[in-house]
Amino acid sequence: MILDWSFAIGASLLIALLIPLYIYKDKIYTFVYPKNNFQDFIHRARLHLEANYPKITFHFDKILEQTKNEPNEKTRAILVAEDLLRQFIEYDYNPTSQAPIDSNLLWSTYRENCIPNKDKLPTDWSKRKNYIFQRDGNACKRCGVKLKLDDSRVSLLKSIEDGGQYNFENMQTLCNDCYKIIHTTDTKDLPKTFNFLDELIEKIN
Repeated sequence: MILDWSFAIGASLLIALLIPLYIYKDKIYTFVYPKNNFQDFIHRARLHLEANYPKITFHFDKILEQTKNEPNEKTRAILVAEDLLRQFIEYDYNPTSQAPIDSNLLWSTYRENCIPNKDKLPTDWSKRKNYIFQRDGNACKRCGVKLKLDDSRVSLLKSIEDGGQYNFENMQTLCNDCYKIIHTTDTKDLPKTFNFLDELIEKIN
């Protein structure tokens, strides 16, 4: 099928109209959602959480209702961020086991090094961490945030004290925030610094 010249001209005009929209998309977004506006923060917070923490469903309705009479938008945004952090901390996550690694990929000393040796990590710890990181899709198993290998933490589902070992089914990849949450018995004792909260405060500022 041969397209006539009118179609070519029409397509060219459409492209010419779309190019400025793409170039100035940030300015257009700022115009629609003014900077430092509370609704802008809520919009960006929703998009941020959906994109970066896909395993947790965050609820905004209750905190938005509770803070509706707060006259200061920045104060209200901080209250919302703190409530979202609370939801993040209280998210119920209790896996009993993780997926194994293909047996063809296991090495000769794998099973031997699964057995704890006092307080020492297995000599092949870095190798195990790398395999787990790949198995878990380069993301935290609890919240789903994407990670770099160097920023990831390895957590045992069943502790060594409770009879756990260093086998892949007992190991999982976590982000720093989720590692703090899982390994703190009382949430009141949790450190005040969270990457999760810092990211939201960044959206406010």
